[in-house]
Amino acid sequence: MIKELQISNFALIEDLELSFYSGFSVLSGETGAGKSIIIDALSLLLGARASLEMIRTGAEGTRISGSFSHNDNSRRLVSEWGMLDGDELIITREINTSGRNKCWINGRLATVSQLAELGPSLVDIVGQHDSQSLLNPDGHALLLDTYGGTEHLALRRKVDDLAEQWASVRAELNRLHRDERERNRRIDLLTFQVEEIAAAALQPQEDDLLEVERSRLANLDRIRQGLHYVMNVMGEDYDERESLLHSLSAMENELRRASALDSSLEPIVERYIGLSLEFHDIYGEFREYLDNLPADSERLNELESRLDLIDGLKRKYGSTVEEIQVYLKEAEEELILLENATVRAGGLDEEANAIYEQWMKEAAVLTESRMNLSQRLEGQIERELADLSMGNTRFRVSFTPRTTDTPSPGGREEIEFMMAPNIGEDLKPLAKIASGGELSRVMLAVKAILVETEQTPTIIFDEIDAGIGGRTALALGEKLRALSNVRQVLCVTHLPVVASFGRHHYSVQKSSKAERTTVSVRLLQPDERVEELTRMLGGSTDEPITFEHARELLKRTGSLLS
Repeated sequence: MIKELQISNFALIEDLELSFYSGFSVLSGETGAGKSIIIDALSLLLGARASLEMIRTGAEGTRISGSFSHNDNSRRLVSEWGMLDGDELIITREINTSGRNKCWINGRLATVSQLAELGPSLVDIVGQHDSQSLLNPDGHALLLDTYGGTEHLALRRKVDDLAEQWASVRAELNRLHRDERERNRRIDLLTFQVEEIAAAALQPQEDDLLEVERSRLANLDRIRQGLHYVMNVMGEDYDERESLLHSLSAMENELRRASALDSSLEPIVERYIGLSLEFHDIYGEFREYLDNLPADSERLNELESRLDLIDGLKRKYGSTVEEIQVYLKEAEEELILLENATVRAGGLDEEANAIYEQWMKEAAVLTESRMNLSQRLEGQIERELADLSMGNTRFRVSFTPRTTDTPSPGGREEIEFMMAPNIGEDLKPLAKIASGGELSRVMLAVKAILVETEQTPTIIFDEIDAGIGGRTALALGEKLRALSNVRQVLCVTHLPVVASFGRHHYSVQKSSKAERTTVSVRLLQPDERVEELTRMLGGSTDEPITFEHARELLKRTGSLLS
C-alpha cells in the first residue's frame, strides 16, 4: 500500500506531503481545485510519460517521492534489480526543465521503464478513461483471462507463444521463397566472395606481422650499417683502440688476479664476469642476425604483393583480417542456407504445421476454459451490478470465432461483453447501450471481482462516480468500503454520499496569493468532514438543515464517532 507521498513543484502544487492509511479514503474539492493533479503526480512516480508542462511555472524542476509497503510482486522485482532494502520501498522521480529524468528506487538509480514495470504491482489507477476502455472489445479477452487467475493466464501465454513461433517460422519460409532470380544472384555473389577470401588463406594478425617484416626488409642497409658499427666496436680494433670484448677480457684477467689476493672482491668480480659473458653472447647473436639477413629484395617484393592483396580484401570486407574472416564465416553460412533453401523450406513447412497443430490444440483448451470462466463471471458481475442498483441487468460474454484459423495471439475467438440493462431489452455490446454511469458501475464490478486475482494492494478511483446519483451513489459507497476490507482504496469523488463512506477524508483546495495559485491538501478532522460534506451538498454551515444532513450521512456510514 502507499504510505507517504511528497510532491514538489508539480503543476499547481508547490510543496505537499501526504500520509495515507489502509482502508477507504476519499479526496474531494471544488471543481478545478486540482484533485486529479494528485493522481497525475502519483502516475508519474509509477512510470507515466513525463512532460515539461508538469513543472510548476518558475521552478527548475519537479520532484515526487513515495513510500510503499512491499508485496510479493514488488519484492520479487526489486530483488531481481538488486535494490531490495528491507520491507520499505521508496521511489523518487525528478524532471527538470532541460528534459532530464532521474529515478531512484531505495536510493539506487533506476530507469523509467523499471518504474513502469513496478507500478502495476503497487497501484491500480482507475479513471473515467478506464471505464471508457470497456467500450473497446479488444480488452475484454484480457479481462476475462485475468479473471481466470494464474493457471488460466499460463494457458493464454502458451497460446500466444505458439502463435509467435508460428509467425516466425512463416516469416522465414517467406524469405526462403522469395524471387528465384534474386536468390541466384545472391548465391553467385556470395560464391565469388567466399572463393576470393578463402583463396587468400589469411592468417590471424597476418597483416601486422607482414608490416613488421616489410619494415625490416625495407631498411636492411640502415640495419646492417648500425650492426656493423656496433660489432666493430665490440669485436675489432676501432679508431686505433682495442675492441670492447678484448678490453673486457683483459679487465676480467686483472680482476681474477685481484680477487685471488682479496676474497672480499669475489662477489663483485663474479657479477662482472657475468656481464662480460653476456656481452660475448650478444656479440654472437648480432653476428648470427647479420648472417641471416636476406641478401636481395625478392622477399620484399613478395611482402608488398601479399599486403596489396590483403588491403584489397580490407576495402571490400572489413578493416582488419579478423573482420574479413568474420565476413567469410557469415557469407559461408548464408550461402549454405541459400543453397539448401528447398530442403530448409521443407523442414520449416513441417515445423510450421507441427506448431499449427499444437496451437489449435492449446487454443481449443483455452476456449473451453474461457467458456467455463465466462459463466462464472457473468453471474458474479450481475450480482455485483445488483448491489449497485442495476438489479435487472443481464450481462453476457460473447464468443465470435475468428474468420481464419491462422495462429494468432489471443486464441481462436473474439470476445466481447454484452449487456441488457433493462427487462425486455436484447443483449447488445456495451459500446452501443451503456451510459457513463452504467460504464462506471460495470468497471467497479469488474474491479471488485478481479481484486483477488490481480493482487494489487492499492486501487485508486479517479471520479469513477461520474453520472451516478441517488441511491446508486449509496450503493457505490458501500461497494467501495467493502472493497477496502481487502485493499487500500482511494477515491476522488464529487458525491457527498460516496465521500461519507470514507474512513479518511482529504480536502483539496486551490488558493491564490501574491499572484500565484497553489493547490493544497489536508486530512480533515471529524467536524471538518461535516463542513466539507455540507459544501458538497451545496449548502453552508449556516444552513442547519444541510449541516444536519451532512452529519446524518457520516453517522449512517459510521464515519462520525460523535
